[in-house]
Amino acid sequence: MIVFAVIAGCASAPVGAPVDAPRLVVGDHWQYRVTDNLRRGTVSQLDAEVIAVAGGSARIRLDYSDTSGRTEWIDEVDGQGGLSSGALWRERPRPFNPPAQLLAFPLDQGKTWRQVIDTLHPDTELRDQILIYGKVDGRNATTVPAGSYDAVYIYRIVQLDDEEFWRTRTTLREAVWYAPEVKAPVREARAAEYTEKGSGPDMTTISTESTVLELVSFRPGGK
Repeated sequence: MIVFAVIAGCASAPVGAPVDAPRLVVGDHWQYRVTDNLRRGTVSQLDAEVIAVAGGSARIRLDYSDTSGRTEWIDEVDGQGGLSSGALWRERPRPFNPPAQLLAFPLDQGKTWRQVIDTLHPDTELRDQILIYGKVDGRNATTVPAGSYDAVYIYRIVQLDDEEFWRTRTTLREAVWYAPEVKAPVREARAAEYTEKGSGPDMTTISTESTVLELVSFRPGGK
């Protein structure tokens, strides 16, 4: 969790005017570099492209590739940036009702939000909940391979619906730098963990992810 401790100590400037949800168009394309700190800095690639827009909603094709191969899926987002269908983490894409508010637009200084999504988990077929908490901290400059950005910094916690008899649900802690000019985050730092159930020394916290995602390029569509 070192990355989050460092971020918390950085001064942020006010957001300024509220940042509205992006207007996505067919052809918008983002390429990201993903650094895996649990695998000695192994680097992989994530490509995202808007392939359809209708009625205020957009379909985004995501293509993730690393040394083990490629994985492709489709995310669907509504006009307010909510994830109505897709993958929150390492799982099969599925619908979310209501849409998951990973970014609760408009992004305004000091804004916080909480969301509870009732689910029927596709693997266990048990009723559960996904819990989301987010806070807009302010403007925070960051530099990534695509350039330097005066981004809006958001801190987010997502608790997944994957609890089992022997372990707690997965908790994702995420630092997000969102840049309106590219309609997306330019950097995300994510840490994921769960705790094995038990008592005393049997209670072990397992870290399952420590990654940094950085924008390499953005190509606007509609041209």
